[in-house]
Amino acid sequence: MTESTASGPDSSRTVSRRTVLGSLAAGAGVATLGTIAGAVEDYWTVVALPDTQYSARDERYARPQTKWIGTEEHVAFVSHVGDVVQNPDRPVEWEYMDRAISNLDGKVPYAMIPGDQDYMTPDDRSSSIRRYRRLFGSERYRSRDWYGGSGPSNGEGDLSSYQLFSAGGYDFLHLALEWPAPGNVTDPSTPLGWAQTVLDEYPDRPAILTTHSYLDVRAEGRSTDVEEVNGNGNSGEAIWQSLVSPNSQIFMVLCGHSWRDDGEYHQVSQNEACGSVYELLANYQGGEKRGQGFLRRIEFRPGAGDSAPDRIQVRTYSPVLDEYRTDDNSEFAFDVDFDTRFGTSTFDTDCSGDADADGDIDGQDSEVVQRRLANEDVDVDTDAADIDDDGDVDIGDAVRIRNKGRGY
Repeated sequence: MTESTASGPDSSRTVSRRTVLGSLAAGAGVATLGTIAGAVEDYWTVVALPDTQYSARDERYARPQTKWIGTEEHVAFVSHVGDVVQNPDRPVEWEYMDRAISNLDGKVPYAMIPGDQDYMTPDDRSSSIRRYRRLFGSERYRSRDWYGGSGPSNGEGDLSSYQLFSAGGYDFLHLALEWPAPGNVTDPSTPLGWAQTVLDEYPDRPAILTTHSYLDVRAEGRSTDVEEVNGNGNSGEAIWQSLVSPNSQIFMVLCGHSWRDDGEYHQVSQNEACGSVYELLANYQGGEKRGQGFLRRIEFRPGAGDSAPDRIQVRTYSPVLDEYRTDDNSEFAFDVDFDTRFGTSTFDTDCSGDADADGDIDGQDSEVVQRRLANEDVDVDTDAADIDDDGDVDIGDAVRIRNKGRGY
């Protein structure tokens, strides 16, 4: 595996990436791994490494996970979603996870974030987190040219950070945002405000955000509570409203923490610019035998889409068992045009389809168009509803609006 190199912030393209993809594979985390029907043979993967807190007590899982990642040529980036250990007062758990994560060093860019379990008193940001800082703070990455820097936290740094990596001919930004991300976007001395300054510094890079607690598997949506005992932080919904939705370059949010049922949930949301944001939760700690080493493989597959040219294919895989989970929550896909979403500075700012003019595109927009076609007295923004721009609002528009709201 070739470790990706952070390049400059200019991600403009004068030639379609599909014409040059093969020549860009070397050094960009892209490999040729076989033929997919209708697809370019090259693809790349972002791995989401779910909460390892239980694995920190059992050497059968975390180290095999990272050893497998370190041998997979197509992995472009790895993001740990937080809760590194279960017992933060036990040095042996930190030492074990240090050895496990070391399998990635020099092989692939990666990010770590602390979860609520990593504070000496879990759920209390005022308690010590020195063991996390010592092992996974900025000093660990000083020699890595993909590491951008760390943000402020509790008067110190090292809990939030950002990374730059390239894959498939695109230059990406990754934001690793600590639990539960205090502050506001207007104050750069806070983690949330610092994150906004990083996005402002790299406005032409499509971005992935990872934060520990964001979605709630039980509520099937974003979390609305701040679980930190002193109320010091922002909920998932607050992070969406203040940071994710206003910044159209963020196209994906990864998280863990919530683990009831099967520990999986995903949804597609529309940001303020009407671009799709893919929000993914994975946390298998509540499963059989501490999760059995399952992780997320987020595969970016050029040319593999049905309703759009390309596809983001999500798979759930255990390197320990060499098995996949294939239910609907474990294996799913989003069709998207990579050139449009990743290759320009506009980041999919087409708001057509917002028929009810509420600022997002969802099933309600399709429904309101169908009700108007049934001669019901409902308010419809006819310009936005005419999504195919043929001068008429008809059932074809309702179908296209529905598909756009689902991220197709």
